Amino acid sequence: MDKWSLRDVVLLAFLAFLFGGVFMGADAIYAVVAAALTPLGYAPFANELLFGMWVMAAPMTTMLLRKKGSSILGECFAALAEMLYGSYFGPAVLLSGFVQGLGSEAGFMVTRYRRYDVVSLLYAAIGGVQFYLRVFQTWIRRLQSSHDFGACGGSLVVSDLFRRCAGPTRSETL
Repeated sequence: MDKWSLRDVVLLAFLAFLFGGVFMGADAIYAVVAAALTPLGYAPFANELLFGMWVMAAPMTTMLLRKKGSSILGECFAALAEMLYGSYFGPAVLLSGFVQGLGSEAGFMVTRYRRYDVVSLLYAAIGGVQFYLRVFQTWIRRLQSSHDFGACGGSLVVSDLFRRCAGPTRSETL
């Protein structure tokens, strides 16, 4: 069960190629749904509606191959295919693919790779969502904090220091 055969590698490559196309289709649907929801103020909700389309590769590859690590590889290679097809999300899909694959893999780990049924798929779905949310919520918070303190706060401090060191400006003396 642990050894990879040529058949397994070819099937993994085929699934990655296939799901890369599915992901590109999901990208197009996302653009349309986000554009439709933007006037209502619900554009970020488009991702929530379609999230499941981007996490199909990991559980599918594990269900078909029944190998440890196939969730991570399947999702990462599908994300790579999506990127190479020209996804407008760019290389960021590789990180998403890795995180989603890792979460799905954790779902199958819970059953110690002994069950390949609806229960293990449910664990994989929960794992994929939890890993994704934990990583990206932290990243978004850090990005927001970097912007608030680093960019905005830093520019205020620098502009104040510049004003103090350079002396009064021409408009301030008039």
